[in-house]
Amino acid sequence: MVKKNILILCAHYPFGTDASFGYHVFKALEKMHLPENLELMDIGEFASLIPHEIEGRDKLIVIDIFRTGDKPGTIVCLKPEEIPIPWDDATDVAKFHLLETIQDFTLLGKCPETILIGVVPKDIKTIGTELTPEIKSKIPDVIDLVMKEITEGKLTSDKPTRSKKRLQRTTKKTKIKDFQS
Repeated sequence: MVKKNILILCAHYPFGTDASFGYHVFKALEKMHLPENLELMDIGEFASLIPHEIEGRDKLIVIDIFRTGDKPGTIVCLKPEEIPIPWDDATDVAKFHLLETIQDFTLLGKCPETILIGVVPKDIKTIGTELTPEIKSKIPDVIDLVMKEITEGKLTSDKPTRSKKRLQRTTKKTKIKDFQS
């Protein structure tokens, strides 16, 4: 059996409290004995700048926070088309660029099997490098999911991977008549 060529990208913003979740998962994974067919990368907010690292992979696993509208601390496993990008005062532009990169590979027919694993953050606005206790406690569970995905590929299925709760728009919709006097 040929082993898949797997890349794990740990994305994060290092100074945004729970936004540093990917970094903390990276540090925990870095201490583990990982399979030889796997490469682990700490990419911060720069996933869109490394398409050459993604190209040619069989599987891409992205670790990050995801503002799905679920309760903080909820663990989520998403497909690229499920990535939530709320447009508000805490918009994650780096995640938007990651999605663009994945879409580019999809259009070229070169996108690896992709899954995104992470948590719903509690606090991303406070400046700090430590996770909130609720989010820190989820690191072992996320690592278990990552290892299951590496060894069994159990998470990438057609089954829903998170609740179907819709995100509420946080910006006011402006109508053309609002501009007419």
